[in-house]
Amino acid sequence: MIVPAQTGHMSFNAIRLRIVIGFAACAAAAGVLSGCTLPDDQALTMVRRGKYSLYDCFAIGQQARVSSLRERELAMAMEKASRGSGGELINATLYRPEYLTVKGELQELELMANQKNCRNALKTQSDGVIQ
Repeated sequence: MIVPAQTGHMSFNAIRLRIVIGFAACAAAAGVLSGCTLPDDQALTMVRRGKYSLYDCFAIGQQARVSSLRERELAMAMEKASRGSGGELINATLYRPEYLTVKGELQELELMANQKNCRNALKTQSDGVIQ
């Protein structure tokens, strides 16, 4: 029995099947990832209310500085990632959730500072120099 030599070519139906599977996988991934992002105005929903209720004005100020620095770092990383291929996927899965959490923490810190009448705790060092 003579077996025909394999030429390495795929049949038309096999190619079409792979294309359909590829599109289906992309559509499924897009559907899953579409729920991963929230608009910036919903950042506060990422943080538990009252998280900083036991903090005094000094601790609120310290945490605000740390969170503000992290927010800037994440914003720069997201901007850098968006320039590369696959950047939006990286942003949606890696940076965006933490960015929204940090943004929500900053909003919660501002609410606590207002409740405790210590708005000056949120001023950055540069604000103090300008005044």
